[in-house]
Amino acid sequence: MKTLLFLPVALLLVPFPLQAQKRVGINTDQPEAELHVNGSMKFSGISVRNGFSKLDDNEAYSFLIKDPNDKITSYNQNFLPQAPAPLNLIQFKIGCHTSDKDWVYSYDTQINSTKYLVIIASFGFTQPIRATNTSPAFENLTPVPQIYAYYDSGTWKFKADYDSFRPLSSAPAGEWTVNLLVFDREYATETTRSFSVNASGTGTAAQAILQ
Repeated sequence: MKTLLFLPVALLLVPFPLQAQKRVGINTDQPEAELHVNGSMKFSGISVRNGFSKLDDNEAYSFLIKDPNDKITSYNQNFLPQAPAPLNLIQFKIGCHTSDKDWVYSYDTQINSTKYLVIIASFGFTQPIRATNTSPAFENLTPVPQIYAYYDSGTWKFKADYDSFRPLSSAPAGEWTVNLLVFDREYATETTRSFSVNASGTGTAAQAILQ
């Protein structure tokens, strides 16, 4: 004779959401994104599934930079010196004196040389120029501008001139337009190397400056 044994079975019902929660908040009851952390966060790596979306034309942007205190901060796009970005393009227009018409002996930009590194990106001059020496040898020479930036007494300065050339005596004094690239020294390195070249003008640096 077979005996059928019926054992009571407890059915455990665990409620679960039919749809995953859209937003998760840590230290906040009102998350504003899929994951909203209100406080500090530490991680060992970042995985980006969908990549970064391109900004729309009407969206502003800013640089995210680590400052000397190891904080991530945002640089806005205001003009120097209120809130500079890591890289700035600044234009100067310098009118020359009527006594020489093309010579900028030393223009002080007032840019702090301890904090910033300055490079002349481009320049222009408004007036045609001619040789100041009337000998035939000078008349055939091509005018070459001498312009460079340097720092002295804590600020960046630059000089500009057409050596042995100047505008016509009947022409007004010229005007230089100088575009400067200004780097924050926290994110740029100034490296100076000296080396010699042979008489033919060729040569190579003694060692690689950047690799």
